[in-house]
Amino acid sequence: MPVQITNPANGSQFQRGNAVEFKGTADDGVIQVKLLAEDTYLLGDVKVVNGTWSVVCPFNRRGKRRIIAKGFNSSNKQISSDGIDIFIVASSADTSDLLEFGIDVSNHNGTSINWQHVKSADISFAFVKATEGGTFKDSTFTTNWRGIQNAGIIRGAYHFFRPLKSIEEQVKNFLDVVVKLAPSDLPPALDLEHFPDKVRVEWDQLSLNERIDRAKTWLDKVEQKTGRKPIIYTSPSFWEEFMGDTQAFTDHALWLANYVNPANNPGNKKPKVPANNWGRKGFTFWQHTEDGTVAGVSGKVDRNRFNGSFDRLVAFVEESIVTA
Repeated sequence: MPVQITNPANGSQFQRGNAVEFKGTADDGVIQVKLLAEDTYLLGDVKVVNGTWSVVCPFNRRGKRRIIAKGFNSSNKQISSDGIDIFIVASSADTSDLLEFGIDVSNHNGTSINWQHVKSADISFAFVKATEGGTFKDSTFTTNWRGIQNAGIIRGAYHFFRPLKSIEEQVKNFLDVVVKLAPSDLPPALDLEHFPDKVRVEWDQLSLNERIDRAKTWLDKVEQKTGRKPIIYTSPSFWEEFMGDTQAFTDHALWLANYVNPANNPGNKKPKVPANNWGRKGFTFWQHTEDGTVAGVSGKVDRNRFNGSFDRLVAFVEESIVTA
């Protein structure tokens, strides 16, 4: 590889305010390296000396950063690039435990999301629809998936479950589209719901045990293939009506859909969490409105919050990796 970042390792964490030293190698005619964050903010522009280069810079804002090194030749033409993700977490001087906010999108949100603007709106994470059933592939997934990463936002992909479709085909459909998750990505999410009406009709044709078994099969197979323990997206009404309010899935993180907007909630009303407060663990992510607005997205968008600080979000990503 003509230009490569050799230090730090992909997925490394650093405390806010501390300087980070980036080191790398370069060959095949690369004489200059420009280091950028989110392909927008220039961190350093340095010459290659004896096949190596380095840049030192501090980071004063918590969050995920996509770091890109671009290699240029003697004609100032870019001929190579390399990229890694790093996480800037709280310093020992930080006392706040801020909640982290995110969005989720699909082809219904159009094809022109500006993910750099989304990042600037203090969005830390985003879920994007990848697939539905055995054959549907979201036409905006690839563009959004790449855009989220390049903007330095923690990303996650979800599959909309169709209960009467072949589970094997649904697993293959999802994995064919997502292909491979990076260590900095959220685990896969399975969307279990009874909307629209045609999906409710499908759930109605199955017994409770069949519903549980089919959902469990998708979760288990995707976990085996990806090495990540999937998230379950659902609502209290669906879980109680169609899943018998079972606690059988509470070892999976819950992405809860319950529209009690924390931004306009003077009584500080908490969301309703099914399955005995999800096995007394509570929600991990909360989709609190479908009528949100965020810079960079045209029209209404689903808004979410993570139940904890950015540091805890980073830890959740790491903990979702299944150890043998």
